[in-house]
Amino acid sequence: MAYMKQVILLHNPKAGDEDHFKSDLMRAIEKEGYRCTYYLIKKDERWKDQIDEADIVVVAGGDGTVRKVVKELFEKGIAKRKATLALLPMGTANNLSKTLLLNKETSFENHVNAWKNGEYQRFDMGTIAYDGNADFFLEGAGYGIFPSLIQTMDKIDLSQLETTDDQLKLALENLYKIIQTAEAHLYTIRADDKTYEDRYLLLEVMNIPSIGPNLTLAPAAQIDDGYLDLVTISEKEREAFALHVKKITKGEATSFDFQTIRAKRFEIRSTNKTIHIDDKCVSTSNGSLTIEVREHILDFLS
Repeated sequence: MAYMKQVILLHNPKAGDEDHFKSDLMRAIEKEGYRCTYYLIKKDERWKDQIDEADIVVVAGGDGTVRKVVKELFEKGIAKRKATLALLPMGTANNLSKTLLLNKETSFENHVNAWKNGEYQRFDMGTIAYDGNADFFLEGAGYGIFPSLIQTMDKIDLSQLETTDDQLKLALENLYKIIQTAEAHLYTIRADDKTYEDRYLLLEVMNIPSIGPNLTLAPAAQIDDGYLDLVTISEKEREAFALHVKKITKGEATSFDFQTIRAKRFEIRSTNKTIHIDDKCVSTSNGSLTIEVREHILDFLS
């Protein structure tokens, strides 16, 4: 008998859709010859004990759900054997799915059908050390405007907004306001063997091209090249960057010449002690970080 690959399906549902989604998707997965086990990721913690038995870990949710799953993989040490993940984009921004060229509007049956003939995309990730702590990021980590945006959006009730497009637009509108008043801090950056120093409104170390509300900061970033892209916005670029974001919000054509430093390792010192790591904010004791790339940690099916 041919070996049937084991799929573990980890679902972070929107209200009211979990039963319909579970039956339809499990049927689609099993139709393609996989064995499938389903878990509601927020309600059933048993998935953490089963994840190491899966050939393919399927994440049905947004970027935050993907991060939660990858965190568990690392804590269990499974990523040493290059865990294979497949994404069914169901979040608001879906920056990771966008990077992997997965269309949110494609039916999940078509996504599942594509797995057999799909390509494995190697995926690097960033590691970050501060105050004796170690963490990782899939999208980006940095200072300035984006920690402020995360803190602002965490205080807003988004349940009254009908669509994810409405939520993204609101985030961009708040980002525009933050850019107007953001404080520029002094940063000293050691990027591999070169040193830079200046004052910036934004400093982001990017692993993928886009972050937050689908804002592309590092268009040339590659997920498997063994490098990270550090992007900066200086005080003199404030007005131009604000206009760029405003045009994106209005759906108008726009471009911005982002200043980028590409390296494998960054040591950063700053007077700014607040950082973000993907979608969470963290306070550091002295504003100092060490960030490195780890090559080909994950495989994504696409």
